[in-house]
Amino acid sequence: MTQSFNALYQTSSSEQAYELALSMIDQVFAAKYCFVGRLSDDGLQVRTLAFHSQGQVLDNIEYELESTPCADAICSVDVCIYQDQVAALFPHDAMLNELGIKAYLGMTMRDVSRRPIGILVAMFEQPQNFSAQSLQWFQDLAFIVAAQARHEIDIERKNAMLAELSLRNIVFEQSKEAIMITDAENKILRVNPAFEFYTGYHESELLGRSPGLLASGRHDQQFYANMWQQLHTHGHWRGEVYNRRKTGEVYPEELSITVNRDEQGEISHYIGLFRDISDWKESERQLRFYASQEPLTGLHNRRSFLERVEQHISLHHDQNTPSSLLFLNLDRFKDINDLYGPEVGDKVLVAVALRLQHCVVSSDVLSRYGGDEFTLLLANSTKQQAYACAQRILTHVCQPVRLGELNIELSCSLGIAHIDEQIDSATVFVRNANHAMLSAKRTQSQSIAIYSDEIEGQYLRKIQLRDKLAKALKANELTVAYQPIVNFRSGKIIKFEALARWHDAELGTIDPEEFIVIAEEFGLISQLGQFVLQRALADLSTLHKRGYPHICLSVNRSVSEFNQLLQPVEAILAALHEHQIATHQLTIEVTESVAIGVQQVQDQLNILREQGVKVALDDFCTGYSSLSHLIDLRADYLKIDKSFTHKLLSEHKHQVVIASLINIASELDMEVIAEGVDCADQHQQLHDYGCHFSQGYYYSKPVSLPQALALLEQADSFADTL
Repeated sequence: MTQSFNALYQTSSSEQAYELALSMIDQVFAAKYCFVGRLSDDGLQVRTLAFHSQGQVLDNIEYELESTPCADAICSVDVCIYQDQVAALFPHDAMLNELGIKAYLGMTMRDVSRRPIGILVAMFEQPQNFSAQSLQWFQDLAFIVAAQARHEIDIERKNAMLAELSLRNIVFEQSKEAIMITDAENKILRVNPAFEFYTGYHESELLGRSPGLLASGRHDQQFYANMWQQLHTHGHWRGEVYNRRKTGEVYPEELSITVNRDEQGEISHYIGLFRDISDWKESERQLRFYASQEPLTGLHNRRSFLERVEQHISLHHDQNTPSSLLFLNLDRFKDINDLYGPEVGDKVLVAVALRLQHCVVSSDVLSRYGGDEFTLLLANSTKQQAYACAQRILTHVCQPVRLGELNIELSCSLGIAHIDEQIDSATVFVRNANHAMLSAKRTQSQSIAIYSDEIEGQYLRKIQLRDKLAKALKANELTVAYQPIVNFRSGKIIKFEALARWHDAELGTIDPEEFIVIAEEFGLISQLGQFVLQRALADLSTLHKRGYPHICLSVNRSVSEFNQLLQPVEAILAALHEHQIATHQLTIEVTESVAIGVQQVQDQLNILREQGVKVALDDFCTGYSSLSHLIDLRADYLKIDKSFTHKLLSEHKHQVVIASLINIASELDMEVIAEGVDCADQHQQLHDYGCHFSQGYYYSKPVSLPQALALLEQADSFADTL
């Protein structure tokens, strides 16, 4: 995104600024229509100030705001986005249907009090896939156009005040705009209280004196000569002036001077009206800052970083200058946000940014690329120097962050890419470093990976699996396996955990840990979850009909499934009703961070429990487990993660934790399921601790439905062996 906003700051009128902004949208997005609109005083209508269609200027229009996507945009502080089917979503918006609009972008323009004053809109005839970079550009443009709109509104108010000034002296006295009246020789006759407030001078100190006593010295004689020439030629002048207060402080003001003539046409007075625009100038400075800086950390934002990288790539091709790009991602940062809230998450990001700044030199370019991702361009850096920098960053960043009484552990993954002749754009350079980071994250936390052809192959495999998984889900080509959960007291199977399995004709069997991560990353997890739920409930119905009506079922659910489905609770209850399974025979397994981190998910789990569905906390003892969550959460089962069970016989501390959890859970009316039981000694130890249920390869690996039925048919002999 290379469109510069510099030209907007050089326009001489609001009309020029609006037309230029729409022309920039035409060039960047090739939108079918785009416009700048002003809200009516009652906020119910929008009147366009400039309106384009594919670069052509259209007549301005006025329309009702209700039942339009603009109404949604007005309520949002971010860009309002509809990438497809926007007309279908707003059937009462006649303009959308008449113009054949499919996609929509809208951003509210606000005054200094954050109240909506207008809107910037782009509309498209075809579905769109907006990049994060283009959306950020559109938002930045809206901020600048909003500043011009605020300026225009202020001018309108100021002109109205001047008109009232000739009629009512009360306006002169009470106006918040500073007013000065001079005679034909430009000697001060009157000033209002606002003038006294802004300048620090009392009226008695100014009478009969020239306004030149306010001059700051920043303007030359030519500036004032041009001002007087325009006054005498056109009768008015408007511009920005730097003046000096009585205290000596220099400040910017927006000044309007009007010539007042008597009946003979001779100049009788000059009326000057100004306002202190220090705040406006500061807002302008901030807009320039936000155009290149990320507001939370003060680092370069993504667009600015990519522009710098593009410049460096050009330099490399001209002068063969070496450089490296580092891509850093915080591990499990979402858990920090979920557990402690976004305010704590922001403080962690600021702390990480400060640590990174201590690891770089002035010639390096550091950015917060997005979310919990940071990028660093190491200019004139060898491969050895880049790796040493990455190690230094890893050491500094992966230190606990102390926030009051909180001590938050941090870890991160780092990817490194080195520039070569194959890299022809910033996008490719960053992509390579990102692929290396993802490879490091898959290997282990707090690790570094360097981009290679092997890493590129891993990325291509992920994309291949994404496409194949989408097709497999559509064709119902996945299967479900069942691992038994055994009751310690009776030694019998009481339920099965349903687990997704995938065998591809070309690639063979795909590990669940690989394809489930892909499903999460690419938005396929809700389809996968619904497939497992429907297939597992159908198979459970078969088991019931074959004489095992007491058998229950556990299915896993991720936070994405709750968020992506429009009605997740209704979907689960409908599936139970479809297959005639009692609600108490289904257990929804969620990780602790899912159950406690998102209030919406917690509310949905509570509704399911009220309907009789059981809830299990999966993978307990990992991540940010907290005993206080056992009190706050309403769960039926607590599942001890297999990583703890595997160390049960060798680690005394693990024995103490597991025995304690079983006792605590029992006192809280929860039952404990131990995962990963692989041998008789583990089984016996858990039995001695009073554990309620267990599952693992000691009893059975995940099996097909016929094999699960065979396990149930062997129930008595199976129980005797335990």
